[in-house]
Amino acid sequence: MRVAIIDVGSNNIKLEVFEIDEKGNSQLIYDEKVAARLGHDVFVHRKLNPKNMEIAIEGLKNIARILKSLQVERTFALGTAALREADSQEFVTRARKETGIKIRVISGIEEARLVHNAVLAYTPFEGRTFFLNDIGGGSTEISVSNGKLLFVESLRLGTVRLKELFASARDDKEAYQMMERYVDKILAPYLGELLRHKIDMGISTGGTARNLCEIVRSNGGTKEEEKGIPVLYTRDLKDLVSQMKKMTPKEILKLQGLDSARADIIVPGGILLLGLLQNLRIDRSLVSNRGLRDGALIDYIYHKVNKKIYQERQNEYRKRGLEIISNKYNIDKKHAEQTAKLALMLFRILKALHNLPQKYEEILYGAALLHDTGRIIDYANHHKHSQYLIQNSAILGFSDHEKTLMALIARYHRKSMPKSTHIEFQTLSPPEQQVVTKLAALLRLADSLDRSYSSSVKNITVKNLSSDKVHLVVEGRGDLALELWSVEKKKDFFEKTFGRRLKVEKV
Repeated sequence: MRVAIIDVGSNNIKLEVFEIDEKGNSQLIYDEKVAARLGHDVFVHRKLNPKNMEIAIEGLKNIARILKSLQVERTFALGTAALREADSQEFVTRARKETGIKIRVISGIEEARLVHNAVLAYTPFEGRTFFLNDIGGGSTEISVSNGKLLFVESLRLGTVRLKELFASARDDKEAYQMMERYVDKILAPYLGELLRHKIDMGISTGGTARNLCEIVRSNGGTKEEEKGIPVLYTRDLKDLVSQMKKMTPKEILKLQGLDSARADIIVPGGILLLGLLQNLRIDRSLVSNRGLRDGALIDYIYHKVNKKIYQERQNEYRKRGLEIISNKYNIDKKHAEQTAKLALMLFRILKALHNLPQKYEEILYGAALLHDTGRIIDYANHHKHSQYLIQNSAILGFSDHEKTLMALIARYHRKSMPKSTHIEFQTLSPPEQQVVTKLAALLRLADSLDRSYSSSVKNITVKNLSSDKVHLVVEGRGDLALELWSVEKKKDFFEKTFGRRLKVEKV
């Protein structure tokens, strides 16, 4: 079959069409690029420029014609930084209506995950730990990986962003100095954690890094490869950036190896890449020609051809994503993990009661693990703060809609049940409102069963499940008096949700 991947980026809209056989082998058969510059003005004014929107729509119309002529069966269009940060709904709606192309605007963390997918599939790690960086027009995705993700983040740094943020500087010298300080400032909060990892080498992806590497190699820099992948030495990049900062725009245009379409953003790109590498004390980097589109293709192939590998990888990403957020908000891990353990136990033993698909088990687990994140702001209303933090955090492996469900489930782990005045809950479809309510009832019960924060409950079994009663038996150490008292106090949510009286006793 033929699959198309479209990257709707801040600089360009890029199309790649692949032929995929029944074993999952893929071959690129067509590519196209439209210089729409959707990121123009976005990172200063937070609005898409009307002129660039029209260029992008026309470009997508041509891409739609190409897809039809090539008889493409599946199309995945991904929107990145420019569409993330602007009010892009009008553009996305127009694109779908006028071209038939449905654009999915992805988070920076999801973008980093897909780039990691691509690098992992096409780069020999050989036991080494790499710092991955993918510089775009509006954002830069960074991660640390030894084959498994150790760190991941999306930074508000990009070539177009830097160029436009400091366009009002008195001259180029001042602008470049401000860019350098800005890169250091944005990276600073993450530097300590990044440096704790013993990074062996960098891996740079994206058009900016590839073009910088080509310029270095075309102008006397080190020409070295590792298994066919170009190597860029930081010292060579430093020399190039120093040289370019002294050049006029006309002189830059004459640089050998330069992609002329990048002439106005190549210096900001060089400053950004050099800042990342120098801050992390990286001497050399692989410059990969793989990236977001390759990662999206790999995701599709694994999902269709080898679902086991896909699911294992997704589970790993989700586990790491939840771990990053729990570390970030300094939650009580012992209580969070016990609550999550008990919530899953209840989900499994009460399957006949809630009758929810297996896929919601991971959503419940995530909500249980993060239900107390809001305590970092305020205890009294921490359930509401937990909803906000979960909803607005980039959690690796989870879609925005899955985060919404998790956030609402965590929101209802204490205090009131869902109400008509709760806007976020009301925006869900009636079936999804039922899902949130049922899972929140299970979470509230699980949270009660660790009221003493001592992880005393070891097992839960069903003694009786009838049309009017749920009778559970808990096993554990100690008298569990506080847990049983908490259940009695909070069981009304469970009873109203499932229409059954709840009794919980110690074995």
